Amino acid sequence: MRKISATIIFALAMAPLPVNAQKVRMSYAGTSGYNVPFWVGHEGGFFRKHGLASELLLISGGSTSIQALLANELQFVNAGATPAIQAITQGAPVVIIATYYNLMPYSVIVGKEIRSVSDLKGKRLAITRLGGITEFAARLAFDKLGLDQKDMVLIQSGPDAQRIAAVQSGAVAAAIVAPPGLFAATSLGLRIIADLGELGVKYPMGVMITSRPYMAQNRSAVKKFMMGLIEGLDRYLRDRDFSIGVMRTYTRIHNPEILSKSHDYFVKNTDLVPFTDPVAVKNALSTDKTGGRRLEDFYDNSLIQELVNEGFVEKGAKKLR
Repeated sequence: MRKISATIIFALAMAPLPVNAQKVRMSYAGTSGYNVPFWVGHEGGFFRKHGLASELLLISGGSTSIQALLANELQFVNAGATPAIQAITQGAPVVIIATYYNLMPYSVIVGKEIRSVSDLKGKRLAITRLGGITEFAARLAFDKLGLDQKDMVLIQSGPDAQRIAAVQSGAVAAAIVAPPGLFAATSLGLRIIADLGELGVKYPMGVMITSRPYMAQNRSAVKKFMMGLIEGLDRYLRDRDFSIGVMRTYTRIHNPEILSKSHDYFVKNTDLVPFTDPVAVKNALSTDKTGGRRLEDFYDNSLIQELVNEGFVEKGAKKLR
């Protein structure tokens, strides 16, 4: 049965696009494991199935992707909620249209020379990019560790592998990392000094973002995108081997134990129906000024609700089983 399923998914990915296929460019901000369902949607051919010629790009740092979204160089962005929320508070016409992972998965890793929290004071901590989710996670970690925001210097260091290497080399004392990079780091002897995942803090992580003008002018395309995303989520949740294979391709991590642990870490809290949780959005707003905006100004669950009402989630996605 597994071989037949793989053949079907391969055929789906390679199927010719309809002549009226609409081109969409999509980005993801890094190689953390919460990105995997989005990659599965692309690699499984689900966006293609619904008539979208999707191009997938890695753009480190969600804030850079938001700028490209506003310039109409991208149509969809996969990131944590922080860049979108910051843009919206500044008046940018962007909106969160789906969230399939509503927890904070990051941890702070350190080298052997850091024995206690006090050893971190005055040291440098590696994040992906200022203004992104890893900066938010770092500041949340400071609160958990009892550190002042000025106790550490945040250094922009790029993707997981570069942040991990910076800790190994001593260029920084610590780094913010999520699985699978987190498990890769601990396998190298680095230590977790703060695990935000253990806090169970609700936060919009597996977030899909678009611009309000694009959604208004291309609502049909956005709905097709959501259909592909939900079918990708269904595939991710029920096909462990395929999902781990996709993770391997995008993260370039080949250690089966690291990949397996990362998949198990995320899959248990990934939602098939990717409604954005208002509580998670409210938590994300805790350190940002809202500019007088309502909570609902930051997200739009209407397309997901349409698909639920139309029976797509129950009949469409499960038809693949």
